[in-house]
Amino acid sequence: MFNPDYLMKWKSCPIEPLILLQKMRLKHNYLLLILPLLLFSCKKKEPYLEVRKTLEKVLADDQKFRQANYDETKQNPIDRKNIKIVTKIIDSLGWLGKDKIGNDANLALFAVIQHADQLSTMEKYLPILKEAAKKGDAEKEQAAYLIDRVELLNNRKQIYGTQYSMKKNGTAFIENLIDSVNVNTRRKSMGLYPIEKYIRMIDSSNNVEYKKNSRL
Repeated sequence: MFNPDYLMKWKSCPIEPLILLQKMRLKHNYLLLILPLLLFSCKKKEPYLEVRKTLEKVLADDQKFRQANYDETKQNPIDRKNIKIVTKIIDSLGWLGKDKIGNDANLALFAVIQHADQLSTMEKYLPILKEAAKKGDAEKEQAAYLIDRVELLNNRKQIYGTQYSMKKNGTAFIENLIDSVNVNTRRKSMGLYPIEKYIRMIDSSNNVEYKKNSRL
């Protein structure tokens, strides 16, 4: 059964650690990727230039009111606009990789689908994201995040422990995790940090809770 409460929890969260990590890590990788292309830039026009520019703005808008104090009344209309843009691009061009549109534009595809306000939208594009990750056009970490979100929205337990909620005192906690003893094995297979390191990243007080049972 669909659980709408989770949507409100996550839409109010600030930028996910995954997005921050990828923006930092991929800047370096992108330089290595783009240098050879610069040699031919004068001879060949960038085929997805307008798409890249559009998606870079989409990513900036996606995070506009998620920083610091979340403003639902301002962010929600932006999210609705962004989802129309992103789904139209994916439907017509597929899940474009970093080699075609760059890091930020590629990241925008994931961020907007992850922040969709309809479970049906997430479920529609999850297989496309998974396939893109297999091809290297998306990150496996992104697939893990969306898988977990879809699982929780369907009132099932998350697999990789990527989704967290916030208590009233500001402490984050990870909940509804299946087979938590083996979670780091699953996380490693998707290119994610061990959950203990992830916990430290999302909560400066290191006071994130997750119930570690043998089998959940």
